[in-house]
Amino acid sequence: MPSLVPVYAHRCLPAGYGTHGHPLLSVWGTDIIYYGSDLADYIDSEFNDDHDRDWKSWDPEATVPFWRDFLG
Repeated sequence: MPSLVPVYAHRCLPAGYGTHGHPLLSVWGTDIIYYGSDLADYIDSEFNDDHDRDWKSWDPEATVPFWRDFLG
């Protein structure tokens, strides 16, 4: 299993040398979901009360094949 870098609580970024732009994941047991299209998006949506996400156009994509298998 590829490593995860903890960011906050059970929010993590996939680790990898020379890689960037990964979506932020929430990993709690076997429940794995997207929590941001990247670190900046996550910070904005998690900690900014004024942020209104357009859920219809929000479509993050896993960049690490292992995690892509879980996120479908």
